[in-house]
Amino acid sequence: MTKNPAKGDKQQKQQSDTKAKTRKPGTSVTEWVVAGISFVVLLAVLSYLVVDGVSTRDGTARIVVLPLGVAVTEGGYVVEFAAANRAGKSVAAVEIKGELRNGDEVVEESSATLDYVPQKSQRKGALIFRRDPEAYDLRLFASGYSEP
Repeated sequence: MTKNPAKGDKQQKQQSDTKAKTRKPGTSVTEWVVAGISFVVLLAVLSYLVVDGVSTRDGTARIVVLPLGVAVTEGGYVVEFAAANRAGKSVAAVEIKGELRNGDEVVEESSATLDYVPQKSQRKGALIFRRDPEAYDLRLFASGYSEP
C-alpha cells in the first residue's frame, strides 16, 4: 500500500484552512490597550515639552548657598556648602564667598568658584578658613556668575 502524496497535502491544506477560519480577523484587545497606553504617554511627553518650551525663563539666577558641615583639617577648617540655583536659567563660573564675622567686622574671607550650576539644581563645594567658623558668624553667598 502506497500513500498518495497529493491526498496528504490536501488534508493538511484543509486543516490549515480550518485553523485560519477559527482565528478572528482584526486587532486584539491587548494591541488596543498597548496602543492606548502609548498614546497617553506620547501626549504627556508632548504636553510637557510644549509647556517647558513656552514657559518664560527667569532672566536672573537665584543662587542660594547653605552650609552643610565643618571639618577640621591640617590646613584649617573646611566648610562644605551646597549652592542651589532656583531659577530657570543655567549659570557658569559661580563665585561663592564666605565671611567669618565678629559683629560688623569681617575677620576672615574665603571664596570658591563653581564651574556650572544648571537650572533648578544644586552643586556642592567647600571653603577653607584658618579660623574656626563655629566661633564666628558664618555668612555664605554667591557674589557673581557668567552665562554659559
